[in-house]
Amino acid sequence: MSSRTNFLNNLASKKITYNLGAGTPPLSLYSAINTFALLGNKNISVDSNIINYHQTSGFINEEASLFFQKNENVQVEPSNILITNGVQEGISLAISCFKDKVLACIEPSYPGFEDAAKLFGCEILKFTSNWLEELEKLPAGSLFYLSADFSNPLGISLNGRERSRLIELAIKNNFYIFDDATYRLFNLDSPFPSLLSYNSGKVIHAMSFSKILAPGLRTGFLAIPDILMNDFISAKANFSLNNSGITQEIIKQWLIFSEFDLSKHLNKVRERLIRNRAILMKHKINYNGGFFCSLTLDKLIDFEFCEQLLLRENISVIPMMLFSENPKFQNQLRICVANIEAEQLKYVINKIKKFDV
Repeated sequence: MSSRTNFLNNLASKKITYNLGAGTPPLSLYSAINTFALLGNKNISVDSNIINYHQTSGFINEEASLFFQKNENVQVEPSNILITNGVQEGISLAISCFKDKVLACIEPSYPGFEDAAKLFGCEILKFTSNWLEELEKLPAGSLFYLSADFSNPLGISLNGRERSRLIELAIKNNFYIFDDATYRLFNLDSPFPSLLSYNSGKVIHAMSFSKILAPGLRTGFLAIPDILMNDFISAKANFSLNNSGITQEIIKQWLIFSEFDLSKHLNKVRERLIRNRAILMKHKINYNGGFFCSLTLDKLIDFEFCEQLLLRENISVIPMMLFSENPKFQNQLRICVANIEAEQLKYVINKIKKFDV
């Protein structure tokens, strides 16, 4: 695991008064998970998928298909779904399948993609604000990584025109798109259709229950085009063989209990995020959903600034330079607004703006 990914993971587990650095889900706003009830409060037979080996693709694929139908209005065949240990494993699987091809992303990007590529010895093409034009030159068979909805670290989303053009280019130039949809369900307004709904033959759609239910379950769904499915299953068999049957069963029963509709489950989180958006708007910070947004200051924002802010004010934030060496981002912070209430957020932003090393 890279130092960056390790750093972010460790930050998520720390007790900090104002932790706007880690993308930890707001678990205090979620209902408790009664695992014993979900598992049926009974002994499990020795031949059950829950405790035995089972097929690499998983055994809750039917439920995953219903999840996509109910929450994305997209029909994904169970045979095109791979159950993964979260989105991060999905990213690594994709890179292993495309390691001999061109990999590309928009800068700044999620370090889990870039660092996984380095482990495989792969170079990455990093596109700028003109990324749609730069995609014109992407060769056939390439893999383009992005989050179409509420990206990490900037928190931005593609508009309808960008989505349509991206799919047009993928079809025209015959490349594939890995859409990291980790934060897509945390939308505050009417969502744009997912990239998967535009063209399932060119899009690998990755979602995880780490943010919407619990990180410890390490479970995600990967919707994969037909032509790539066997390669992904082969890679998964060598990475982790299969996902925990226990966590798959918990997810399955939780989805059934929730009638596959997550709206009610996420209502309290959305209400908090809507309140926080009002605070962010007063500071002219763009934010429409997800966990992250960017705060721009009129000074250099480096690790020393963030370290002193943590030591003196107990406020944790991340400099955007963790995600990119581009000077364009050297005066920006990535802040997570999921684990803080509006009045605290107002206090923290004012503190950050006045803070001087």
